[in-house]
Amino acid sequence: MKLKNLLMTLTVTTTLGTIGMISTQAHAASSHPVYRLYNPNTGEHFYTENFYEQKVLSTNGWRYEGIGWQTADSGTPVYRVYNPNAKGGDHYYTMSRYEAQSLVNKGWRWDNNGKAAFYSAGNTNLYVAYNPNAQSGAHNYTTNSYEQNSLLAQGWKYGKVAWKTMGNGSPAPTAPVTPKKVDVNVTGVGGIEQNIPGSYRLLYSNKPFDLANLPGVPTIEFSADVSLTGSSSDYENQFVIAGNAGNGSGQVGVELHYQAGNDSNFGQGRINVTTINFPAGAGTSGQQFYSVKTDAPRVANGQSVKLQVKYYDLGYMQAFVNGVLVGQYKTKLLPGGNTYILHDYTNATSNIRNIKVMKNGKVVNPVTQGSNPLISQTFTNKTLVAAY
Repeated sequence: MKLKNLLMTLTVTTTLGTIGMISTQAHAASSHPVYRLYNPNTGEHFYTENFYEQKVLSTNGWRYEGIGWQTADSGTPVYRVYNPNAKGGDHYYTMSRYEAQSLVNKGWRWDNNGKAAFYSAGNTNLYVAYNPNAQSGAHNYTTNSYEQNSLLAQGWKYGKVAWKTMGNGSPAPTAPVTPKKVDVNVTGVGGIEQNIPGSYRLLYSNKPFDLANLPGVPTIEFSADVSLTGSSSDYENQFVIAGNAGNGSGQVGVELHYQAGNDSNFGQGRINVTTINFPAGAGTSGQQFYSVKTDAPRVANGQSVKLQVKYYDLGYMQAFVNGVLVGQYKTKLLPGGNTYILHDYTNATSNIRNIKVMKNGKVVNPVTQGSNPLISQTFTNKTLVAAY
């Protein structure tokens, strides 16, 4: 997988650096499509009006997502610049030639030889959102207000009209990704591990969130800065809130997980972000599940990220990475004596610090290990456990 990713990066860089945009003679009120592509290995979206360029990228690992919008043949120029120093590379689009030139002066490169990539004209807004936690794919451009608002709700910033277009695009048809059976023969009721032949949990790719108007204050919240370092073909860190009323009381959380392979739908070949949802009393034939969020903030081996898990006793959980919502699902945890179990597990090496626990919006006593506050710890093949 590492070799394949490297080949893809080299090929795409060469493609973007050598293929010029096909210019079109200006005609009044005429337009043509801008194609939208996604790189599952870097998290970047790329936009081009060059059909041939779209086809080349689609055969080099980029995922074609359809028509992003309709662009005019003339109007105010929109420039595209490329940052070769960002991990995976990154493109930025702006109507300001001064801004583009300033970035070029700082090491960015002109795309399309400094000529306009698109033109701003028309009556349809094109929105931009900024992800402060990303290097590659830090900006998203869309005419879809629902997509824009969803990104802002997940922690993206800025949220303004970037320029005008001649009309909306149309997404490419996508086939649903079949979930995988995992934890086969070892899944017990409500989150426990048990030898049950034929039992399993499901692993989803980007399972849609369960929408709800949740109160601002969760029943319990567990957060910390966590890093994961490993070198095997399968390693993980699970950051979990569990029920505390005996076996099968439920578990919810977020997982940093590396698994070798090349299936980008499940984030293989890199550390992916996965939501854990094992509701209390849930059965053993797929009622418990994991969901990989392929467009979650990227996490490097050894990188520290802020993990947050929230549980609302009206029956929902949320998971966040660096402030970005990566999972929201219906669930159920059963506390014992109004307490929950918090645990952090790794089968590799992890460092955990700045641990914080809140119940009903109030900070509770510091997490302790024995009688000492647990401020920071590096641990290998171990589980840290506390009850609150």
